[in-house]
Amino acid sequence: MKKRNAAAMVLLSTAMLAACSSGETATNAKPGDTKPAAASEKVDQFRMPGPVEVSIFKSVNPTAKLPDGDTVENNQYTRYIKDKTNISFKVLWYASGQDYDQKYKLALASNDLPDAIIVDEAVFRSLAEGGQIEDLTEVYKKYASPLMQELYATTNGKALEKATYKGKLMAIPNISVQGDAVSMLWVRKDWLDKLGLQPPKTMDDVTAIAKAFIEKDPDGNGKADTVGLTGSNSVGASAKAGHHSFKGIYGAFNAYPGNWLKDASGKIVYGSTLPETKMALAKLREMYAAGLIDKEFALRKDPHELVVGGKAGMFFGPWWSSSTPLRDTVKNDPTGDWKPYIIADAKGQLNSLMIPVSNKFLVVKKGFKHPEALMIYINTLVAAERNVDPDAAKLDLKVSRGDYYPLYSTYDYADAVTRKLDLLQKAMEGKMKREELNAELQLLYDRAMRDKANPKADLNDWSATYGYLNGGAALRQKINEVYSAFTSTTKTMERRWANLEKLESETFFKIIMGEQPLDAFDKFVKDWKEQGGDQIVKEIEEELAKNK
Repeated sequence: MKKRNAAAMVLLSTAMLAACSSGETATNAKPGDTKPAAASEKVDQFRMPGPVEVSIFKSVNPTAKLPDGDTVENNQYTRYIKDKTNISFKVLWYASGQDYDQKYKLALASNDLPDAIIVDEAVFRSLAEGGQIEDLTEVYKKYASPLMQELYATTNGKALEKATYKGKLMAIPNISVQGDAVSMLWVRKDWLDKLGLQPPKTMDDVTAIAKAFIEKDPDGNGKADTVGLTGSNSVGASAKAGHHSFKGIYGAFNAYPGNWLKDASGKIVYGSTLPETKMALAKLREMYAAGLIDKEFALRKDPHELVVGGKAGMFFGPWWSSSTPLRDTVKNDPTGDWKPYIIADAKGQLNSLMIPVSNKFLVVKKGFKHPEALMIYINTLVAAERNVDPDAAKLDLKVSRGDYYPLYSTYDYADAVTRKLDLLQKAMEGKMKREELNAELQLLYDRAMRDKANPKADLNDWSATYGYLNGGAALRQKINEVYSAFTSTTKTMERRWANLEKLESETFFKIIMGEQPLDAFDKFVKDWKEQGGDQIVKEIEEELAKNK
């Protein structure tokens, strides 16, 4: 992955600021009479030549707070955007939680769309198929800022591909941080050292360590009260690496339950029905029967309590587990030395199901006169979040951005974790000046240096940097990144998916806990196909063919 040096960052920032402040336009259009620029036309990517109003719906968390006098439609973020871009947002209505969902679905069903809205993939594809949204192909080519193009480039084209329908870019997609997908086995290294064990590389190592942690009293209290491996009340493998999930074990068998894969012939198959998943279930069943997995995992409300209470020395979790649960764990026992490992498959390969690079899509209503305004808005939002504009530093970030920016989603580098880690380490090693870091990384650097000088004295400093320096460093390994081939829904899924999910979850739980034989898996596969699975596969094939 191409890495930018500090000088390049400064040049980019300077160029963007120059564009922001110049008010450069080539159109000389009158207010309210702007039109999308032709492909060869120079434009200002950060400001409309005249005032433009965009109508939206807004979902607001009921606990979100605003300063006195501010409103959902008129607050520091909307004022900042209007000042910088000439774009104002009219909130047609706002609501919270289920109320928002109900009004939003009713509006969609009535084709009563606002000028712009952020939707999920299923709704995006439905709107695109229905011809209800604008083609943004030329808008993106002309108005996407260099920074936005750089962010999208880190997805290797996947983000824009997700927002493309029949060859046209029909939305501005968000970008998810891919490092959040990788499930790591966090292990108490001090317990390994005490028992004379080596760090785990394979599932056999995990099994041996779990056995030792149960039988050899690693906490030294003279009681057989420690757990080998924690678990959660879900036996699937979500895209994000959840705490205590078995995703890391599935990965060690190259298995991806709950996801749509392509077989050797290019046909869609469901990961939960494949032999690799059966092999992973066999391992989990074996470990549970041997007492190596927490016996109460299916019913335990808070698996964190085993880790925080010093009763478990291994759990699966994301790279940032230093914040939760390890911060509280180290608070209780500062001698705990936790290290993350990614468990390899039988061929020595590290596998991970990845997060969809995009799962939210900003779409513009068909017929809206100024679709380029939304790209200009996103350019400005992202530049503000990275403090490219000095005025953005004046915003009070205690005011929820997700609730009070008019339209908000995640637009980050796909490789943000290792990218930030690289810069942090360069600064810590004196190869880069603190002042060359952006505001976010300067804060991280300050915390890292304070913790380096006085380890664990302030656990906020420790937890903020330990995840990057350990979990982030583990992400530098070569990982076989596996993406689900389909992340939307089909008509049959809308009717039958809940029942199919229940069938799968109940069968997997019973197999792992020994209530059904391993071969119950084969009956599950047969039932799954007959109860709608085969029809869903057919519909997914048809849906994917629309993009060819």
